[in-house]
Amino acid sequence: MLRNRMFCSSILIAMAIATSSCRALYDAKRPYQVYEKPAEYFAPLVNNAEEARAEEPTIVLENPEYPIELSLYKDKTFRYYLARLGDGQGTWTYKDGHIQLYAERKLFVMQMQMHSTVPDADAEIVALEFSDRFGPKFLPLTKK
Repeated sequence: MLRNRMFCSSILIAMAIATSSCRALYDAKRPYQVYEKPAEYFAPLVNNAEEARAEEPTIVLENPEYPIELSLYKDKTFRYYLARLGDGQGTWTYKDGHIQLYAERKLFVMQMQMHSTVPDADAEIVALEFSDRFGPKFLPLTKK
């Protein structure tokens, strides 16, 4: 009986430590402010649907420091290239003034958000947010 209680206590303590150590990843402060935008704001960043089958899309968003490249398509799909992971594809949706991106890899699921980082509606300045195994990432994206 005493062993059982000690085992349960050990599990509860381990769970508390594990949970508290992960919490900081989700409370990370953005290094910029984000702005909700209408879907039209993101339209200049989206390739035609027929370009999804092309080798070289017209519009490629990148952050060379991470390094990541993204191409959005009007059929609500996107393709990406990550230096260490290679090519992949997923789907995107517009929701609550931002773009939500979703892709499945063999070992994990990618969930990312694309936000406007400027208040005026004419700009196409966006940032990509997601968490990887090292924590949250806030990447400004530019057209390649």
